Amino acid sequence: MIKDLEKFKVKLKRSIQIDKLILFGSRARGDHFLDSDVDLLIVSKAFKGSSMSERIAEILKFWDGEVDIEPICYTPEEFRKKKDQIGIVQQAVKEGKELAVS
Repeated sequence: MIKDLEKFKVKLKRSIQIDKLILFGSRARGDHFLDSDVDLLIVSKAFKGSSMSERIAEILKFWDGEVDIEPICYTPEEFRKKKDQIGIVQQAVKEGKELAVS
């Protein structure tokens, strides 16, 4: 799965500028099963003006890993608003592991 994530990051960075990439959920906690999906929070200015479903569809084009991916995609402004609210974004920030994207 680590190799899948690295390939994903390379492909993604070639297409859009990523401000933040956070792995969260069972994969970040280490309590996943072999077939557990990969939960990712992706923050990019490139998402501005597109719907969540359009964003996710675009991100899925870059994933060819062995397990499913569950991306959540926000603009930096949306992320700033949601990170302090109770919900999945706050959970991702608290328990997640930020992946280097430089």
